[in-house]
Amino acid sequence: MQLTSPCRHTMPFLVGVAVLVLAAAAARADGALCDKSDKAALLAVKSALGNHPDLSGWNSTAPCCAWPGISCDATTGRVTELTVFALNISAPVPAAIANLTALQTVNLAYNRLYGRIPAFLGPRALPDLTFLRLDGNRLDGPIPPTATVYDLSVAGNRLTGPLPAAFAGAEFGSVDVADNQLTGDASVLFGAGKRVNSVRLSRNRFAFDLGRVELPGALDILAVDHNMIYGGIPAAAAARRWLAFDVSYNNLCGPIPQGRYTHRFGPKHFAPNKCLCGRPLAPCG
Repeated sequence: MQLTSPCRHTMPFLVGVAVLVLAAAAARADGALCDKSDKAALLAVKSALGNHPDLSGWNSTAPCCAWPGISCDATTGRVTELTVFALNISAPVPAAIANLTALQTVNLAYNRLYGRIPAFLGPRALPDLTFLRLDGNRLDGPIPPTATVYDLSVAGNRLTGPLPAAFAGAEFGSVDVADNQLTGDASVLFGAGKRVNSVRLSRNRFAFDLGRVELPGALDILAVDHNMIYGGIPAAAAARRWLAFDVSYNNLCGPIPQGRYTHRFGPKHFAPNKCLCGRPLAPCG
């Protein structure tokens, strides 16, 4: 009686499974799992952006996860990243982006986008969105209260009004609203318990008492120059390992906190102000 080894039957099965796994991985790699509804939304985005020549790769014959500027979840095929960077496109922010509900990253920086920032660009409508770049456009009006993404950059637009009250309770990692026409109190971005490491408010019309601000523990980039900020520089600034620090062109007064890292920055980072004194400016009288 001849015994048949179970391995003779098992091996072809395992080889077949391996082939299927490799085929699925290849399908994911070339974007074959592109979600159909996301693909339709992206084609609508392309149309709203005027079918720019640099988006010619966005077409119905190619899988959308392989399109330039698009990344997808390898398992679900849902679009997670949308990048249309520096193409000089003149259009409003496309409404069809709201249908890409698995987005984590949106980068539309350095175009000529105009109109308001849509309310759907935030975790309320796009729950996984943590990174939003709209800098270097022509967007106007107020920042919507829904724009509470972890990393937010809307610098270099024509935005007006105060920061949304909702920003006080938001968890930011970095905020860049520089080079706009924003006003009011931006101290809501600060606080000892917050995790924000970079705050850039330069060239706006913010007015608040910097001396009453508690610096977040992780904050190592602070650029608040060219505003109407008053008070003094918090004493805690002396102990920080600043990567960037600029409080020039404000109404600050009092002694500059002296520390190893504040000493790295020259007078142009502190002056002019109302009456700041101490290194690197003139000694306090």
